[in-house]
Amino acid sequence: HGLLDSIGATVPLFNYTGYAGGLDTQKRSTGDESIVATYGDYQIMFHVSTMLPYFPSDPQQVERKRHLGTDIVNIIFNDSPDPFDPSTIKTNFTHVFIV
Repeated sequence: HGLLDSIGATVPLFNYTGYAGGLDTQKRSTGDESIVATYGDYQIMFHVSTMLPYFPSDPQQVERKRHLGTDIVNIIFNDSPDPFDPSTIKTNFTHVFIV
């Protein structure tokens, strides 16, 4: 979790009372935990793809797309030798990719 630890703290989502960024804090439908950061009076809840549930029976991964596809900024950790191609993420909302 090196990168994630550097941008915020891991928090359990169940009964979380801060800014949840649309993540479910009651039924655990969006996972058990996520990353949150506080800057001044603002909280930022990160939608971390690997922390959102993966459903093998859903080839579209609609629940993941519902959160990731509507984010304005995406932080991409790419440990592949291949360069990141922004066209692999279909979205009308993302304006910034940080790779």
